[in-house]
Parts: sequence; C-alpha cells; structure tokens
Amino acid sequence: MLSKATILALCAAASVKEVAAGPFHRHVHPKRAIVWAETDTVLVTDYVTMTVTAGEEGPTAEAVPTSSSPEVAAEAEPTTSLSSSTSSLSTPSIAAVVPTLPISIPTTIVTAVKSSSSSAVATPTTSSTFVAPIVNAATSSAAQSSTAAVASTTSSAAAASSSAASTSSSSSTGKRGAAYNDASLVSTVLGLGGKLSWAYNWTPDPNGLDESIMYYPMLWSTAADHSTGWDTKAEAAIARGSTAFLSFNEPDISSQANMSPADAAAGHKQYFSKYVGKVQIGSPAISSSESTGQGIDWLKQFFTACDGGCQVDFCAAHWYGPGGADGAAQFLDHITQVHEACENKNVWVTEFAAQSGDVNTFVQTVVDKLETEDYSFVEKYSYFWLSEGSLMNTTTTLSDFGEIFAGLA
Repeated sequence: MLSKATILALCAAASVKEVAAGPFHRHVHPKRAIVWAETDTVLVTDYVTMTVTAGEEGPTAEAVPTSSSPEVAAEAEPTTSLSSSTSSLSTPSIAAVVPTLPISIPTTIVTAVKSSSSSAVATPTTSSTFVAPIVNAATSSAAQSSTAAVASTTSSAAAASSSAASTSSSSSTGKRGAAYNDASLVSTVLGLGGKLSWAYNWTPDPNGLDESIMYYPMLWSTAADHSTGWDTKAEAAIARGSTAFLSFNEPDISSQANMSPADAAAGHKQYFSKYVGKVQIGSPAISSSESTGQGIDWLKQFFTACDGGCQVDFCAAHWYGPGGADGAAQFLDHITQVHEACENKNVWVTEFAAQSGDVNTFVQTVVDKLETEDYSFVEKYSYFWLSEGSLMNTTTTLSDFGEIFAGLA
C-alpha cells in the first residue's frame, strides 16, 4: 500500500506537457524507450515546478525540469487517482499554475509509474517551445538610418530600400543567438565577448533589450492576447533594425499555439503578408515530434494549406532529445529533414537542447557542425535558453556548455 507521502511525491513528479507519443504535449521531442526495473519501491522522478508569467504576448507557463535547482516560485496542487492494486497508478493531473514571467519553457512528463514486484517506470520524455529570426547589432544604427531616409522618399524608393534590407538580414549577423526572458542577461553575456549576435523572447516586444542588440519579434499565435497590437509592435521592430519576423510558436502542439495547418496558413497570410519585401518571414516554428499531424508532417500540411499564398523565407524548427555524440547526430539529421520539407529553404533552429547524457559533448559537436559549409542552410540557431540552470550558472557566469555555445571555450 502506498503511503500518503509517496502518493504526493508521485503527484508532484507529474506535469502536463507535450510528449512525442501524443498530441497533448507542449513540445515534442524524440520518443524515449521505456525502462523496466525490478523493484519493490516506487521510483519517483524529482522535478521542480517554476511559475512563470505569460505576459501580454508571451507563451503560457509550465513546469520546468532542472538539474541545478532554480528558485521555485510556486507548485501546482496535483490530484491523482490510485487503484486498490499497488501495480497501477492513474495518470496524475496538475492544477493550473499562475504565471509570473513571459516565457515558454520545455518540461518533462512522466508517462507511467507503477509499483509492484515487477514495476514499469517510463523514462521521462521532455518537450519544448519557440523560434526567431535575426538582425546584427552592428547594423542596427545603419538600418534605422536607412528607415528614416526611406520615410522621406517616394513609396517606390521605400519598397526598393526595404527589399534590399530584407535580402541582407541573415547574412549581416552571426548564426548564434540568445533566447531570453531577462534582457539584462543578454547584455551581460554579450559583454563577455563570444559569438552571440542576436536575440528573441517569443513576443513582439523586446522588453528592455538594449537597442544595439538585434532583436527578432515573434507573433506567438493569432489569439487576441497575442495578436492585439501586432502591427504597431512589428513596425517598431523594423524601426529599430529588425529584418526578420517569426511566425507562430509550435502550432502543431495543443499546449502551444495549437493551430491546424489551415488556420495557421490563414493567420500567416493575415498578419505577415503586409511585411513581404520589408523583412524576412519565417514559417511557424514546429516541434520535433514524429507523431502524425505534428512536427515535419504538420509543416508539410501547412505548405499545402497555403497553396502558394504564404510568404516563407526560412523555416523555424525546434528539437529536444538526448545528449552526447549520438544525440547530436539525431539533431543534425532532424534539421536536414526540416530543410528538405521546407522546399530546401534555410532553417532557423530557435530552440534546441540536450536533456540527458553528455550536454557538453552534444553542444560542442553541434556547434562545430553548424558552423561548417555542410550546414550553411542553417542561418540561425539558439540553445534553450539564456537563464540560470541552462546556459548560465549564475546571472553573471556561463555554464560549461554555455561557454561552448557562446564561443568562449
């Protein structure tokens, strides 16, 4: 018989999020094999739940797995149903968490936990969130001066000037960027040197990011709380030098933007068509789920629904999976498939992370490969994400793999 403490521990370990095996997860990552273990005790995976706020335009908050024990803002009160038999435990449900920071964060969900002499424990499957294009900080003032000059010329001259800016947007910056919520961390890391040259935060508002840093706005979804004021913020982003816009965040996942290919195609035309020729426009950012109707399969359906009417200059994609050299190989194979599904257009990997194994080896292998000519189709990539417990150990220092990603190791 399970004790009350054990039941509560199991409840706290559960989180509602996207898993590659089903359509209800927030972010999809490669499927994990179930590990069978002989045990007389309940195996509990320890998780920390961080409460974050969605903000005006940001994504919803969710439970965050972490190995470095970040500060816990709040925990959800889970509810669970336990049968009389010790060999089965129903899937726990988690109460809503009130967010406090605008961010979309990958989480882990334990898909099964059983207690008996021959119990099955499912390896946690992790998930993710978002995508973004880029502009170089070094070209920001020049881009803004160009915008001012365009405003004083004829409309035809303005169109020609903005078209030229769009053409040069991706080549004017380096590949590596920062996915952030705290703008001060971006300035801190850029102050260390290295190769990061752009940033995005899953919203159309830079939220305090220094004007000298290239910022790419995202329209997270067509829902009113995200799309209201989009044009005003999009024009402001162009004025500060942005040369690329990011479309919807993981619409293939029900816990994210949650849009059918047809609805996403209609929304993409509605909100991005007026910026054709002014900036580069990315596709909706897909997860790495291999389930039918998600990931690359969703992207193909999106292009079919567009019927040639959606402006897509590059495709945005996410990936989460194992670390080490094997995980790096899986990642590189996935983005190659995205490139092919994107009609051989360039790819921006705006979220990716190794969530098990040797993270340092994974990041080093990926960075070395993405900076070669073989992966020239990958224009931009940003690791998830610039925060303590991931790319940073503290608010002023990078983690080991953070230094590798930033080009400081």
